[in-house]
Amino acid sequence: MDEKVLKTASGILLATAVAAAILLPQFSNIRQADISIESMSGLERLAHYTEQAEEEGGIDFAQQLRVELPPGMGEDEVVIENDYMSQRIILRIPDVGRDYFMRHPLLGKSYHIDDLYMESGVVEITMDSVYEVVSSVEDGYLYLDFKRPREVYDKVVVIDAGHGGGAPGAVKQGVMEKDINLAIVLQLKELLDKSERDVGVYYTRTGDVNPSFEQRAQLAGKVDADLFISVHNNSTVDGKMSSYHGTEVMYDEKKSEEGHSSKRLAQICLEETTASLGSQDNGLTYGNSIYIIRNSAVPAALVEVGFLTNQEELDKLGSLDYQKKAAEGIYNAILRALDEGF
Repeated sequence: MDEKVLKTASGILLATAVAAAILLPQFSNIRQADISIESMSGLERLAHYTEQAEEEGGIDFAQQLRVELPPGMGEDEVVIENDYMSQRIILRIPDVGRDYFMRHPLLGKSYHIDDLYMESGVVEITMDSVYEVVSSVEDGYLYLDFKRPREVYDKVVVIDAGHGGGAPGAVKQGVMEKDINLAIVLQLKELLDKSERDVGVYYTRTGDVNPSFEQRAQLAGKVDADLFISVHNNSTVDGKMSSYHGTEVMYDEKKSEEGHSSKRLAQICLEETTASLGSQDNGLTYGNSIYIIRNSAVPAALVEVGFLTNQEELDKLGSLDYQKKAAEGIYNAILRALDEGF
């Protein structure tokens, strides 16, 4: 009996050893393949899976990228964020695991993509310039295309709220210029959002952040804008309260004044803003010394809405009604400039 048991056990051990000899290398190869893919960059992984799908005949779509969605998920559940200043597009698919994109790989082309990161339902795409995202969902897949602003809009405008973050600008009686600038721009955004004109509008900031001068100036060039308007508020040179008040607009005096120039845009902004506010017209001011004006690739105007160092104007600038009027004036200036052919 013991001899039979021994023989049976030996047979089982031998069979196990043979099976292990056959299967372990295969398991090792599979694990090695997983490790190899995990070590790839996002762009390398995109190319790898796309090539694999093409060989298997599993790729047939015209758009640039395809993302497989969890069963039953609609387009409204997917979040797409487009950060124009950093040129990053972030796609968020809720309630999926860390290895989702290993099991459901992203497929497509890497045109104009500088970097790609995928993990835990998040796809972060860094583009080589500013693009609009055109998305659609069909048969459980999200398709993404990236279009230059000029492919989407007839006209393109860049709006800059001066200062922000750790750069407050002028500060009087606890009122910071950066906050007034942003408040006016947000009111302007409401008007532009409601407009029926085919105008793409890009903002250097819509929150309390402080993009660099380079980022602000370069945005207009990256989106091939028709014009650039920066919103600021003024103060006296010594920062002391005074009777001096009113609106003035800066332009680049070292660039041509012919045609659709920085000076012409500034004049339109001055006329429309003072008309809306009923503020004093302080005229145009040389602005080539200002980085964002000097380095703008498109016609640029910097609107100094009012003076924080004038008590009456400071009080007005802090009111929602006055901020709305300032926004309306700049809005009218934008439409007038575009109607003139900017």
